[in-house]
Amino acid sequence: MSASFPFSTFAGRSLFLVWGPPSHGPRSQVFAKELGIREIHFVDVTSKRGAWTAPFKYTLQALRTFSLLQRKKPNLIFVQSPPGLAVLVVYLYCTMTGSHYIVDAHSAALQLPFWTKPRWFWSALARKALLTIVTNEHFEKMLIEWGARTLILHDIPTTFPHGEPYPMNGDFNITVVNTFSLDEPLEEILKAAQEMNGVKFYVTGKVSRASSSILERTPKNVTFTDFLSTEKYYALMRTSHAVMCLTTRDHTMQRGACEALSMGKPIVTSHWPLLQEYFNKGTVHVDNTSDGIRNGVDEIKTNYERYLSGIRELQGSQQAEWQKKIGELVTLVGSALEA
Repeated sequence: MSASFPFSTFAGRSLFLVWGPPSHGPRSQVFAKELGIREIHFVDVTSKRGAWTAPFKYTLQALRTFSLLQRKKPNLIFVQSPPGLAVLVVYLYCTMTGSHYIVDAHSAALQLPFWTKPRWFWSALARKALLTIVTNEHFEKMLIEWGARTLILHDIPTTFPHGEPYPMNGDFNITVVNTFSLDEPLEEILKAAQEMNGVKFYVTGKVSRASSSILERTPKNVTFTDFLSTEKYYALMRTSHAVMCLTTRDHTMQRGACEALSMGKPIVTSHWPLLQEYFNKGTVHVDNTSDGIRNGVDEIKTNYERYLSGIRELQGSQQAEWQKKIGELVTLVGSALEA
């Protein structure tokens, strides 16, 4: 259920801004929905990436963002980062109009050098924000050192639409949330799958981003779904027995694992302190190796009912934390606006 968030107490008009397509902002969509923000805008230009494309892409996104903000005239803007340039554009608009902004900082915004250097520049933008929302204590400490106000928000519980079941044919089906990113140990997942009869792996993500060597070594019990619509993606996750979300990068919250938690699906995720602390029930934490992944899947398959019960218990804890965070958010934003 969406929260009743009294934005009118702070600002008459608010919106949520994401640079990119809706597929790049699932957390932001859920965040806006649960806070009651009706206006969420995706400023998208092209799916192409690279040094040659970036100047054109970001320039056009900046111009479109200024045009959007001038039309809507928001008093309070939630902006997703990365890219940090979206925050810069919002900052410039707020400087000219007296509006305010809150940054929803995802892990990459505070980990990748491209978005953290030069530090003096990005830290200045963080200090100008009413608030920067981060996913864990590690990033909170970093922002506090920068002199910025922060709020830790691990996850946003929500509900997802019920659609038609996704067609599956394994005795035990696992959704592997994947984007072909460098921090995803996909090769180890494929190695593990080779030795797991009866387990079917459904790997998400645009196949065009996969290397030919990966596709050539795909075991028979692995299916690459290619890019899925939102409805089909959630149908895949809902039809699966469990959801796998792995990363080789520490301090990285797993959005796919958060979605699985909201759906009540047991999780297989990486053995990092952040993920161990938050996903502390209904979850198997594994090393990012083929042996570790195989053992984790065997564990969750063998004791499935226990993990299913655990994930439902964790859902209750998640809801309680979210209600607490709503109160903190209201207080922090109100205090910042008064200051």
